[in-house]
Amino acid sequence: MRIENMDIDKGVKLWVLPTNKFKTVTISFCFHRDLDEDYTYNALIPAVLKRGCEGFETLKDIERHLESLYGALFDVGVQKKGERQILRFSMEVVNDDYLAEQGILAQAFYFLNCVINRPVLEGGGFKKSYVAQEKENMKNRIKSLVNDKIQYSLERCAQEMCKGEKYSRYVFGDVKELENLDDARLYNVYLDVVQTSPLDVFVVGDVDPAKVRLLLERSFSVERKQVKTIPKTTYKKLQVVPKTVTEEMDVNQGKLTMGFRTNISAADKEYFPLLVYSSILGGGPHSKLFINVREKASLAYYAFARLEKFKGLMFVGAGIDVDKYQQTVDIIMEQLNAMARGQITQQEFEGAINALVTSLKGSMDQPSQLIDYYLGNSVMDSDVTLEELIEKIKGVTMDQVVEVSNKVKLDTIYFLRNRKRGYVVHEKGN
Repeated sequence: MRIENMDIDKGVKLWVLPTNKFKTVTISFCFHRDLDEDYTYNALIPAVLKRGCEGFETLKDIERHLESLYGALFDVGVQKKGERQILRFSMEVVNDDYLAEQGILAQAFYFLNCVINRPVLEGGGFKKSYVAQEKENMKNRIKSLVNDKIQYSLERCAQEMCKGEKYSRYVFGDVKELENLDDARLYNVYLDVVQTSPLDVFVVGDVDPAKVRLLLERSFSVERKQVKTIPKTTYKKLQVVPKTVTEEMDVNQGKLTMGFRTNISAADKEYFPLLVYSSILGGGPHSKLFINVREKASLAYYAFARLEKFKGLMFVGAGIDVDKYQQTVDIIMEQLNAMARGQITQQEFEGAINALVTSLKGSMDQPSQLIDYYLGNSVMDSDVTLEELIEKIKGVTMDQVVEVSNKVKLDTIYFLRNRKRGYVVHEKGN
C-alpha cells in the first residue's frame, strides 16, 4: 500500500493513499506547530473553528450540511507528537462511486476549507460567545484528566521526567492560561497557524491522486506566507540519576508509572528492535510484565510498557496495592535487567513479533490509523511504509533486542497513592 505525496503550495504537502479497501474517503488537514508558549492557544483553535464558518454559522447548520452529504463525519482535534502539536480537521464521506449524486468529495474539500479559512468573526476576531464556551469546555477537559487515573499518571510521569523541556506541556493547554486568554492574541495565533504552519493533507480511499490534487488546489483558499520550520524534538541521551515522585490523592488503587529514556530515536535503525523489546517487556499476554508481575507474583491489576517514539521515552505502568510498591518496582526492574542479560525465551520473542505484526496489519483496516502512521512519518521525515515496517520487525534478531535493552535507562518513578490527610507531592532522588 504505497502512499503518494505531492508538494502543493508553500509548506503544503498532499498525501494520497489510493485503496479500494474502503467505501468511504477520509480527508485530514494536519497543521504542524511547535510546542511553544502558544500551546494553549493552539489547542483551543480547532474547537473554536468547529463551532461555525461562513455559510454554516452554527452547530445545527453544520449538522444539517453533514446529513445532506449522506451522513458525512466531521471532527477536529489536537495531538502531541514529540515536541510539536498537530491541529487536525477531518472528514469522512461516502465515495462518489457508490452514489447516484457526484461531487460529494469536492463538497467535503470545500466545507473543510470554509471551516479552516472562513470562521465566524465578530469585531475583528472570533465570535466571543464561541471562544468563551470553548474555553470552558477545554478547561473542563483538562481538569477531567484526573478522573482517568491511568492516563493521569502517565501524563504526570512525563511532566516530571521532562521538567524544563517542551514535552512537559500538556497537549490541551493550561487552565490558568485559558482563564487569562487574550482574544486578540488567539485570532493572531490562528492566522499564524493557517498562513505559516507546515500543513499535511491526507486522503485515504479509492481515489485518483491527480483528481484529489486538483480538488485541493481549487478549494483551499489561503494566502500562505513564509512557512515556519518546526524545531526537531530534543532527545536527552545523558545518563540520569533516577528520581521518585509520590503524589497522594483519594484513590483505592495505587498507580505506578516508571519513565525510561530509551536513548533511541524513531529515525534510528535501533528503533525496530526497540519495538520488539517493548513488546517483550509489556506488550500483551506474552510479555514479561504480564507473566511475572501480574500472573505469577499477583502484584498488579494491570501492567504494560508503552513507547513514545517521537521523544525517545518508554513508560511502564501498573495498578497495584499501595503496600506492594517496592516489591513491584523491584520485580519490574528484574525483568529489565534479565533482558539486558539476554534472558529472553523464544516464546517471548516470537510472541512479541507476532503481536506487533498483528497490530500493524489491523491498522491497515482503519483509515484514521493509516493517516496517523503516515503523519508520524512526516514528523520524523521517514519514508518507511507500514508493509516495510512489518518486514523490518520480522527481521529483528534476539541479539539486537539485547543490545538495545542496554540503552534503556530509568529516569523517573511516579507513584499515585491514597492519602491520609491533605494533598501531597513528595520528590526524592534515588
